[in-house]
Amino acid sequence: MVDYEISDHALEGLVAHALAGLEGVRPLEVVPRSLGEVFRRMKPIKVERLPEGLSVDLVLSVNYGVAIPELAKEVQRAVSEAIFLAIGERVRAVNVTVAQVEYRPGGHA
Repeated sequence: MVDYEISDHALEGLVAHALAGLEGVRPLEVVPRSLGEVFRRMKPIKVERLPEGLSVDLVLSVNYGVAIPELAKEVQRAVSEAIFLAIGERVRAVNVTVAQVEYRPGGHA
């Protein structure tokens, strides 16, 4: 039997890849305005290992015009499925925070 460990960074990459496959949503990108913000900066993708399973916290930007409740459910499904298929672990929670709605010329989605 081979023992292995998957880093938090690798798990965050899996989540980012799952989000890339969805239209109209992306991790929030905030440019820090001061040195203090650099140290307090909130990560848009955070995976936490808990005794009862993995917990994923997402801070997202969505396109103007998308139905946010439906998109949030799709994000939760896609992230849970991507992690389960990649490492075989169930995700206890995918917490979605929409922090920004962006208008993108040329379409709503």
